[in-house]
Amino acid sequence: MKYRLLNYLVCPDCGGELKITVFKENQVQPAATDKLQRCGQVCAFKGHSGVTSSKGVDCTVCYSFEIEAGLLSCTCNRLYPVADGIARMLPDAFRDLDEYLDAYKDVLPTEKLESRIKGGTVQQSVSLQKKTKESFGYQWLRYNVNDEIEDRKIFLSDSQLSEESLKNKVVLDAGCGMGRYTSIAAGMGREIIGLDLSRSILKAYDKTKNNPSAHIIQADILHLPFREKQFDVIYSLGVLHHTPDPRKAFLNLTQCLKEGGIISVWLYGAAGRFSGFKTNPLRKERKRYVNSNFAKKVHWLMVLLREILYNTVRVIATRIYVPLLYLLCYPLAALGKVPLLKYLTASVHRNWRVRLQENFDWFSPHYQSHHTKEEVQGWFAEAQVEVVSMLEHGFIPKVGIKGVLRNR
Repeated sequence: MKYRLLNYLVCPDCGGELKITVFKENQVQPAATDKLQRCGQVCAFKGHSGVTSSKGVDCTVCYSFEIEAGLLSCTCNRLYPVADGIARMLPDAFRDLDEYLDAYKDVLPTEKLESRIKGGTVQQSVSLQKKTKESFGYQWLRYNVNDEIEDRKIFLSDSQLSEESLKNKVVLDAGCGMGRYTSIAAGMGREIIGLDLSRSILKAYDKTKNNPSAHIIQADILHLPFREKQFDVIYSLGVLHHTPDPRKAFLNLTQCLKEGGIISVWLYGAAGRFSGFKTNPLRKERKRYVNSNFAKKVHWLMVLLREILYNTVRVIATRIYVPLLYLLCYPLAALGKVPLLKYLTASVHRNWRVRLQENFDWFSPHYQSHHTKEEVQGWFAEAQVEVVSMLEHGFIPKVGIKGVLRNR
């Protein structure tokens, strides 16, 4: 974690200012000065906490320090650890950090920690997050496919963003996973924060740590630790449908978006009503197969039946021991190469490791919802975000919408 991150973070519980106590820091390669911009909210570097860094602070020196371990505290008595270089902005974060607690037991406020760990709100949060954190952490910590060219292509396509739209922008990757797209976007924007709930942040941090303008945090989209109206661009690709309340998650993100800022999301699509389904934006190479009303009805019916089948299987799959479920996804990955039968699986990607992950991603998460484009457009309207483009997809619906936040 860099000191710079305190310019963006606030307490997710009360929205209050945070202070950093550093236990261990490392000096790294100084940042390139052409991308640096002074903090406008809080300068937390070396005793300058509480003031902006308009004078008296060399930002290049600040960027050359990485906080490996520390403690973030708020006046509301909330405490958040910085461990392995990552700010953990979750109420139950200390539960997974035995080595951290042992290493810094002499400097940690023990009584406050015990109160925090045993608190009622923490227990509620743990019960909601446990399965999601477990499945995604297990998944992404085992994902070893690195194809920067493909990741770049998918990111630009699915986000409906361009390099130009990210240039000199402050960006939020809401649900960054192992940092595949965070690392791509970091090379385009001025500064980016990647956020995820699971332990996949360890991989995301490792993937982006050499980029001085990239930050990784562990946090919950439903309890964001950010100031309002501070991001120029927010994207969330394939994430919101894995939250307990996708609508609320989307509205939360828009609170962090500047007026005139861009937000782009995609979620799993639903068959919905035929009247809405037949107007879905199909890719050109798919349209020719469903150019009649009869073909469109057959297409809709197949998607509906597939949706029912998969949701039925998920009733069992989400109750299976996670490592066992991961093993069961290997046959599905193999089936994904068989003509025609491959469409019974959740992935037909050419790489079997990607097929394995995508099948597991479909069947393992505790939360998984499907949405129509009309429903998601309603969220945009509620947040006063003007829709500017929609993602064209294949035969299986994928609701991708990009919009601009207008003056509220």
